[in-house]
Amino acid sequence: MNLEIILVGIVVGIANFASRFGPFFVIQKFQQDSQKRGALWIKIALGSIGIAAISSMLVVATLPPLLETPNKSLAMLVGFIVLIVLYFKFKQIVMATLTAALVYGLFYTYIPFAI
Repeated sequence: MNLEIILVGIVVGIANFASRFGPFFVIQKFQQDSQKRGALWIKIALGSIGIAAISSMLVVATLPPLLETPNKSLAMLVGFIVLIVLYFKFKQIVMATLTAALVYGLFYTYIPFAI
């Protein structure tokens, strides 16, 4: 794998983690004197970090195929649309990701035209 792709994945992962976890950490630090709600903010933070990790993996996973075969961008676009629609409809990221991966693979393999 190309070093640039690995660096992009690391930078995207750190940025996603910081943007998702950072606000919760700062809020918790400022509310030291108020009523403790540790379990709640940890649940929210971990839920957000999961989405950030999936987003990072999505960027890293789609970058090499897009660079190698830009004519297959339709398959990637359809996969992203399926992922977004299924996640917002059912709020289950695992099933949305697996279904989008299947749709992406089918489009990538069997649809011959490109955008």
